Formats: sequence, structure tokens, C-alpha cells
Amino acid sequence: MNRASRTALVLTGVLLILLTACEKRDKGYVEDSDPEMAAAIAKAQETLPQFWQAFEQRARGESNFVLVVRITDKGRIEHFHTTDFERRDGKTTVTISNAPKIVASVKLGDHIEMPAADITDWSYMRGGKYVGMVTMKPRFKHMPADQVEALRKVMADP
Repeated sequence: MNRASRTALVLTGVLLILLTACEKRDKGYVEDSDPEMAAAIAKAQETLPQFWQAFEQRARGESNFVLVVRITDKGRIEHFHTTDFERRDGKTTVTISNAPKIVASVKLGDHIEMPAADITDWSYMRGGKYVGMVTMKPRFKHMPADQVEALRKVMADP
């Protein structure tokens, strides 16, 4: 297994742990209204054009593109990571890639148009490191040190 594959495997494991924590609202979850998280989401949205440029051009070997989208339902919020999305005429359509745990307005496999305001983070791999993932940083203070260290090793801007 090459280094990029090992890195992707480690990150996938850490992200699965975090997704489970986020969906159940326990350790590791940070509310969107938290000042650090709100700033991270704003930065992710501000830099979304960088993501789309890399996605469309793939000039430096970029791969493993991920969008994080926010679904709000009756005051409840759930974030979904998706690798199944497309962008046409400035509109983004995503596929819900896991069963919701908090919201009831979407289900696994739904294809929905996603306003840019509800894209809360993004990432892709370049040169064995993940670019983006800015909303991970506010979670670091709520995570075990070994998970933080594993993430920092695979992030381009830890």
C-alpha cells in the first residue's frame, strides 16, 4: 500500500469516528453558532471557488473531492460529507450518502440541489495531503490528542 493510500485510509477512519460523534451530538461536535466554527464555515464558503477550480481542472493531480453540506430541518441541523455531487450552470446537486441521524427531511440516496450557503466545508487530496477541511480545526480542542495528531499529519494546512 502506497503512502497516499495509507494516508487516505487513516483519514477515512478518523472522519468516520468524527461523523459518528457529530451525528449523535456528543464529544467532537461543535455547533455552527460557536464563534470558531462560524468563522471556519465562513472561510470554507469564501474559498469554495478554489475547490471548484481544483475540481474542474485537476491540474496538480487533485483527487478525493468531498463537500460537506448542511441540512436544516425544523431547527435541527445535520452535516453530511458527500463525494457524489455535480455542478452545472452554477448549481450544485449532491447525493445524501449516509442515513440521517438527526434530520428527517432527507434520506439516504436523495439527490438535492444545495445552495452555496449550505456548503459548509470542502476538501480534496493533493500531494498526499488534504486541502481544505477548515471546520476540523475548531473540533481539535474536543478530540483526543492522537486523533488530532493523525489529522494534522494528513492536512495541508493543519
